[in-house]
Amino acid sequence: MNELLRYLILFGLIVLNQILLAANIWSITPDVFLIQTLVMTTFVKKVPNIYFFIFKGFLIDLFFSNVTAPYTLTFTAIGLYLNFSTLRWIQRSLLEQIILIGSISLALNIMLFSLNDYAEGMSTRILLNPLLNSAVWAFIFINQRQKWLKNI
Repeated sequence: MNELLRYLILFGLIVLNQILLAANIWSITPDVFLIQTLVMTTFVKKVPNIYFFIFKGFLIDLFFSNVTAPYTLTFTAIGLYLNFSTLRWIQRSLLEQIILIGSISLALNIMLFSLNDYAEGMSTRILLNPLLNSAVWAFIFINQRQKWLKNI
């Protein structure tokens, strides 16, 4: 996946997130930026460098946050984890991955709740979003497990 396509997808997701916010369904949907990161690490052979993740978090905070902290810190941590590990993390235990995704989602939503007031239903999102993100990952994992089992 080339860099231009990554940035175009990012800007498309920013527009989609703005539509979800305007329609007041943002609080009951999975986090599109985290889901895009999960899909990207699943289907590409090379994870982008850490600077892409920092820039991605900064851009999201620029458009959707009062301060540059929640997404920048979250995506910096995700980028560091992915760049210092291998892509074989997707072939490890599903429970370990669900716990990781749920905890990252929970931390991100707690930061968003404490630092921003741009969306209604943030208290609902804190509880619902980690579960939705984990469910999407479980769906991806179940659909891809036969392909990954061949690689082990």
